[in-house]
Amino acid sequence: MRILVVSQSEQRVGLHQQLEQLGHGCDTGFPLADAGEVVQFNGPYDAVILHASGIADCFGALRDIRRRRLHMAVVVVAARMQAEDEQMAFHLGADDVLAGPLNTKSLVARLQAIRRRGLGHATATLSCGNVVLDQGQRDVTVDSRRVPVTAREFDVLETLMLHRGVVLTKEQFLSRSYGLNEGPNVRILDVFICKLRRKLSIAGAPEIIRTVWGSGFVLQEPSKADMALARQRHQEGTPRQRRAHMQPVAGGMMAAA
Repeated sequence: MRILVVSQSEQRVGLHQQLEQLGHGCDTGFPLADAGEVVQFNGPYDAVILHASGIADCFGALRDIRRRRLHMAVVVVAARMQAEDEQMAFHLGADDVLAGPLNTKSLVARLQAIRRRGLGHATATLSCGNVVLDQGQRDVTVDSRRVPVTAREFDVLETLMLHRGVVLTKEQFLSRSYGLNEGPNVRILDVFICKLRRKLSIAGAPEIIRTVWGSGFVLQEPSKADMALARQRHQEGTPRQRRAHMQPVAGGMMAAA
């Protein structure tokens, strides 16, 4: 995930570092009054954490974020908790309100849950064919065989899994990982996709990541025949297969090229 932590002051380094150590991209900002502007012009973000002494200190930031029609998960973390303020935070658009100090892993689990439910997924286990991605363990398996992926490769596959059937552009991928105005050339995504395809194929998965020429990439559920063929090739030690490309056709559908 790409997360923004906004605080009343610059004393937020600990949470920022902990989130990065768990494999998530994390930006920081202050003061709280600028949260909406930071989110709008430096995003997109998967989640925003508003960190303050009291919940009421976050009301202005919450109003501004939702007024701008920014729909990512927003969690308020405060040292002081008043029931009335907690209720108001939810009314203003907070997805969760937590009391500090925090268990960072639990915080990430909450953010992931809010994000995936918003995209129609019920659990931390995402699957496509015989490929399973576990958000909690940051683990990828094919028929229960672990696939060694890097943090960036995991993020790419996770994004595809969460948006299965939706064509995502290279710019959308990289803005989630690096931000809009920084990071490598968009061609680096081709490298991540190529390595992911190879690793999944070696482990016995069919082709699930399709290229849509001129648009980007899309994750598609494989057929039973493709699954059987991929498993057979894995048993025979010949995982290589023809890559499928997709082209837009009339009506918004995709056709294999």
